[in-house]
This record gives sequence, C-alpha cells and structure tokens, in this order.
Amino acid sequence: MKILRTDKTWIHTHFVTDCIYLSADRAREIRKAMAPVLEEHRLVFGIHFEAGRDDSGVVIVLECLPFPQTLETVAAELSRIIAPIAARPRQTKVEIAPPQTRITTTRR
Repeated sequence: MKILRTDKTWIHTHFVTDCIYLSADRAREIRKAMAPVLEEHRLVFGIHFEAGRDDSGVVIVLECLPFPQTLETVAAELSRIIAPIAARPRQTKVEIAPPQTRITTTRR
C-alpha cells in the first residue's frame, strides 16, 4: 500500500492511499506502529480510517494539522509502515455445496 496524496481539511490531515480494503487487524497494526511516532513528535491526537470518496482508496486520517516539517516526518514514517500491506486483498471464492446424503446399509 502507498500514499497517493495528502489532503488538509479544517482540523485533520488525510492520507489517501491506494488500498481497496483494510482489515481491522491491519488497522490495529498501523495504529500500534504509529503511536510511538506520534508520541515522539508530541502529537496527542490519534489516527482513524475512513472509506475513500469518489473511488479513492482507504483514507488514513491524522486528527490534527501538524507543522510542515513534522508532517513530512510523520508521512514518511506512515509510508514506511504501510508499505508491506497489500493494496488489494486476495480474492477468495466461496462455493456452497449442497449437503450430500449418506446411504447406510445394515448387515444381517
């Protein structure tokens, strides 16, 4: 996964990614890995995840607008953390088979 662009809103920083789907486990991993980075830069605000708008990917939202130099450092660390995560999950195919009847015979 990679960051495509960074958008700034009134009070948040949005990192738009190329990720189609992010599981809850992966989201926890990202939060856990980002906690020391945010703490190091004295950012007391966390991150959360939103579904992308207009066919964009998953959005990682930093709940503040840090100074430009801090933002560059945080974005670089976030890029490093999310790099090994697949942007598109593996496709799985689920098939439901009808129950099979078992024929039992009794011996005499």
